[in-house]
Amino acid sequence: MHLPNGQVGTGVIGEVYIERNSNTPMVLNRLLMDWREHPGHIECFGDPAGASGGTMRMESDWELIRRMLYQRYGDWKRFSFTVPKQAPKERDRVNAVNSRLMSASGDIRLMVDPSKAPHMVKDFENVVCVKGGSGEIDKKHNPMYTHMTDALGYYVCHEFPLANAYVRSSQKFWK
Repeated sequence: MHLPNGQVGTGVIGEVYIERNSNTPMVLNRLLMDWREHPGHIECFGDPAGASGGTMRMESDWELIRRMLYQRYGDWKRFSFTVPKQAPKERDRVNAVNSRLMSASGDIRLMVDPSKAPHMVKDFENVVCVKGGSGEIDKKHNPMYTHMTDALGYYVCHEFPLANAYVRSSQKFWK
């Protein structure tokens, strides 16, 4: 979506949430049920771990997703997949998502509809960093959270990566 200032914004307008014991077919069936009439292109972003033996161990999760989408829509051109060979560093994902939530200049370019994606909101509210760490997410703090924001992070990190821009300075030491 385009924002009034001409920038591209991201809106979370729905979610699939299954509290316990979910698997790839359950999530995808729910997604297909909720969005069955969606006429547009479907873009899938994700974790490269889904390319290994997945839910059924006969095919990878990504192979399963491709097959189920094709069975539903019958057109390979309707969907695309962006799955990196290697997962982006966790810190890069966190920084990319935080920058979309609010940039250093105060621009907000990521919005979550709390009525359509309440669990995403809860995930954001409950994710914390490791105390004394260098910005890593504390996955043990509350195991019920981090999965949804991690998933969003793969999309954001790919589509809106932060540039590694370094500014030269005559200062020799940081204080």
